[in-house]
Amino acid sequence: MAECSTYGNFRHGAVLVRGGAVINLGINSEKYSSVGAKYRPEEKGVSTYHAEIKALLNIPRSQTKGAIMYVARASKGKKEDRMSKPCTMCHALMQERGIRQVYYSVDGENIGTYKF
Repeated sequence: MAECSTYGNFRHGAVLVRGGAVINLGINSEKYSSVGAKYRPEEKGVSTYHAEIKALLNIPRSQTKGAIMYVARASKGKKEDRMSKPCTMCHALMQERGIRQVYYSVDGENIGTYKF
């Protein structure tokens, strides 16, 4: 998914999974996100659509509660994964939507994870 993003050097992709089935997918974009604005500190600037936010859009909490989110970042022009730990804005939205656990790329060989 991250390789599908056209957002400069910050190409992120997200996959939302519940019960072993993919619920939704998302990639980041530079468009303004009113959903993200609720969680983004004003000093951080305008909220854009992050991959995690896109994966959660239009999915009711009844379907996202207990789900797992996978997030990866791809380098522009390279085939290696990069750090993709969710930002505070995405973390807050995932927590509100009942996401159970997040897995994210750290580098080309390692992943990170945390539970809510």
